[in-house]
Amino acid sequence: MDTPAPQNPLETLLKAAMEGAVPIKAFMQGFVASEVVLLTGSRVTPDGSGFDPLLFDKQGVLHVAVFTDMARVGVHTQQAPHTLRWLMLDVLRRVPGGYGVVVNPGTSLGFEIAPSGVGELLRDFG
Repeated sequence: MDTPAPQNPLETLLKAAMEGAVPIKAFMQGFVASEVVLLTGSRVTPDGSGFDPLLFDKQGVLHVAVFTDMARVGVHTQQAPHTLRWLMLDVLRRVPGGYGVVVNPGTSLGFEIAPSGVGELLRDFG
């Protein structure tokens, strides 16, 4: 699968990290401070209620889907038609215990964060 061309500074950083040109820790610092796109099945009110994130089951572990750019959303809007933009750090704070995160599912410009990794990111960067 060809890696899609980066659409923004976060994707440029991700591609560089995937190629080994940028240390993972440096990427993660930028990642948690970046705005990401989430898909939700229902409209979210200003207080955050109604958030029904797009989830993927990876070997029995639910992962919240996060996209680095609207260009990565693709066919997933059929399942979850509403979009939100949040800082990745705020997303991590809202991920339920035992859940992971999948970044850009269905593309080669992506990765998964295990549930334990969510906690580590919050500890290291939160």
